[in-house]
Amino acid sequence: MDYRKIEWIFLIAFLGLNLFLFSIYSESQNEESLISRYNQTESLEKRLANDNIRVSRNFSTKKNEGYYLSGEQTDMSQAIDQANEKANVKQFLESGVSITENTLTNNLRNDSYVNEEKIEESLTEFLRKKDRVLFGDEYTYLKYFSSSNEGFQKLVAAQSFEGIPFYDETAKIEVTLEPSGELLKISKYTQTHIEGIETLREKMDLYTEYDAVNTLYTNNRIPSGSKIKWSQLAYSRILKVREKNVYVPVWFIAIETNEKALQVESVNAISNTITTNAIVPKINQ
Repeated sequence: MDYRKIEWIFLIAFLGLNLFLFSIYSESQNEESLISRYNQTESLEKRLANDNIRVSRNFSTKKNEGYYLSGEQTDMSQAIDQANEKANVKQFLESGVSITENTLTNNLRNDSYVNEEKIEESLTEFLRKKDRVLFGDEYTYLKYFSSSNEGFQKLVAAQSFEGIPFYDETAKIEVTLEPSGELLKISKYTQTHIEGIETLREKMDLYTEYDAVNTLYTNNRIPSGSKIKWSQLAYSRILKVREKNVYVPVWFIAIETNEKALQVESVNAISNTITTNAIVPKINQ
């Protein structure tokens, strides 16, 4: 057997394979370069405009920072008992209070009002009333998540961590309003609360508002002819492990369709993946 000949055959085959792989690599680099140049010359706003998608401003490329967080759902019945004991009264809140699965509902018996021209100020004043709301000073008004319809309004306030609010069903107050002369009367509110908030990892850079909108656009989640109304960065629950909730920063992007319907998409600000309508996994073991 001619081993020298076999060696040459293997060497030629090896060199041929390397040349083939190098040519593929070179082509991919050229494609990436073309895409990069395209992205630099064709901005996201321009591409949106080409699809008749309206925007009110250029999207921010500012890099915020955030965490993986954990927190535990507050037992609202226990919280009321503790507040009663601290205040040395038999009933801290009014008799219209009910609690279901740690969601407190308070149908107000005493009148409280919101000035429509000073909504944030009026709501903050109400939340600070310690005989009406538990932990009220931990919540701040979220304009974009509040709604207003003819004869009906709902205001939303939420807890926050280092300047970034929470937005999900675990850490918010929803206040229902009714018209009453020139003011809006607070008829009831529902409340959830988390305690023991702590970081699970070191602070990290987050994907930007620009990145989140681009991800929605490239995945065909923004219809042609629609309008991007607003965006909000907020912590949202992604996992429940026994009694602990796990939260990550999420970009919420509101899109008004041709039919004037408002759809709110969400993008994980750590992984830049779409999380709209994602189910929260629950681990009980």
